[in-house]
Amino acid sequence: MATKEEYIKALNGMEEVYDNLDGCMSAINIFNEGVHLLTGLINEHFEEKTETNYEHYKDKIIENYGFTFALVDGKPHKCACVSCSDCGFSTGHGCSEKIKEWLKQPYEKPTYKLTKFENDLLQSYLKGHLSGRKFKSILVLNWMKEKGYFKDIDENETIVDVLEKCEVI
Repeated sequence: MATKEEYIKALNGMEEVYDNLDGCMSAINIFNEGVHLLTGLINEHFEEKTETNYEHYKDKIIENYGFTFALVDGKPHKCACVSCSDCGFSTGHGCSEKIKEWLKQPYEKPTYKLTKFENDLLQSYLKGHLSGRKFKSILVLNWMKEKGYFKDIDENETIVDVLEKCEVI
């Protein structure tokens, strides 16, 4: 990562060139180099880091499972409640190594499986002012989720986000 001095040096150089900018091509080139340097430094500094499984599930694992947990359908579950044959870590032995590997992997957001009815209902919200609202803020959808619809939908997602990540079954 770049140091604070590199940022300051680039800015000072650009300021000096800008003050003397009179159409001279070499001054314009130096200024452009400074802009490109700063763009690179900013991109490097603010590089988006992908969330790991550990980062995503950390609180849930610590609160509910401790150091030993099973993997069912891509999500952690209490090991004692899952048969080894149903666990994504199980191949007979070496669970702890597989857990460590899985925790380091990038978290993959799930694809929501919606029925045609559920999809049509969410599509109806796209026309109105509710399309950008979070799923949990729409009372009718919450009531339907309590009745068994919209299983596994992240309630913090917007309607648009849910529809972008859904598969109609």
